[in-house]
Amino acid sequence: MAMTINTNFASMNAQRNLTSTQGSLNSSLQRLSTGLRINSAKDDAAGLQIANRMDSQVNGLKVAQRNANDGISMSQTAEGSLQEYTNILQRMRDLSVQSKNGTNSDADRTALDKEFQAMTKELNRIQETTTYGKGEKLFDKLNTGVDFQVGADVDPKDKDAAKMTKSDTESVLATVKSELNGADLTDLKAASGQMDGTKTLTKEQAEAVNTALGQTLATDGTAKLDKSTLSQELQDKLAAGVTAADITPAADAADGTGTNALTALKSEMETAKMDVSSFVSDSNVISVKVDSAALDTSNLGDVNSVAGSEKAIQEIDKMIESVGAVRADLGATQNRFQSTINNLGNISENMSVAKGRIMDADIAAESANMTKQNTMMQAGITVLSQANQMPSMVSQLLR
Repeated sequence: MAMTINTNFASMNAQRNLTSTQGSLNSSLQRLSTGLRINSAKDDAAGLQIANRMDSQVNGLKVAQRNANDGISMSQTAEGSLQEYTNILQRMRDLSVQSKNGTNSDADRTALDKEFQAMTKELNRIQETTTYGKGEKLFDKLNTGVDFQVGADVDPKDKDAAKMTKSDTESVLATVKSELNGADLTDLKAASGQMDGTKTLTKEQAEAVNTALGQTLATDGTAKLDKSTLSQELQDKLAAGVTAADITPAADAADGTGTNALTALKSEMETAKMDVSSFVSDSNVISVKVDSAALDTSNLGDVNSVAGSEKAIQEIDKMIESVGAVRADLGATQNRFQSTINNLGNISENMSVAKGRIMDADIAAESANMTKQNTMMQAGITVLSQANQMPSMVSQLLR
């Protein structure tokens, strides 16, 4: 290579390599100081995006665990109050059995009934005053149903692509028919064309109108009906012309393999003002529901007489069985929540490990690289210093 003064090729090469070495050294120092392999998107854009998604999952799983624990707490609160509820029922049964005994006088039974009625009031008070959270009546809340989010995600279903089993769809069908007054509306579409107040309905058409719209038309072939006299809701039902023939095929076809099990039901459910999504469950949700009918004390009566005592024993036995079933459901739900918590913890742990494999720095490798780059820096600086002296050597040729 020619010896020149203006362009120091050796120095430029040494500077370029020294800059590269310094960049690698800075990267190792950053990774060692943060413990992370990825400190910004430039380090690994795809890896950072994947790790962020995992971070959302891990955080969501931790919150879901807390939600499941809340589910256990609420179930335990309800089940605990039902324990005393059961104790009171057992005492009331004892009073009923005692009252039925023939040795008791009317005054004796009256005395027994005083405690019996007091216990009935306490049962009602337990229902009214058992609360959770912000003072909401717990059993009213559970009667409506409480959904606990026990997953990091939601699983919304496309109403037109939902898969449902035959039994699921039949349940929907029964609910739709119930909302539509159980009507078989096969003749309703034909009837709607004649309801202008001037035309006579056939027997079948009149029966369909009566069942579907709650009318009392004569079914002897003489009835006439003017649609304008109907409420808007009834007019909407009439205009929709929902028929059993429209609904039933959906249940017959819903074997869980198709992707349009709900399509045939959509318009019928909308007519009945029902939300189809409420029939499609989210796998990330556990629902807890208690039938308040099991806690109804209205049939307990009194123990003022032998007949009343007999009836009370029978009703109390029914309630004890019903309350026991509710407690069993709550207990099973608590166990389910605990299993859910265990599973969420396992998933969260493995997800955190997976994220760590992407994000965390290999400290041993980075320490080795830092040592190497430090040595290279020292060598590079020495070489650069020597290269910078090369132009001055040219002056030796000019002497």
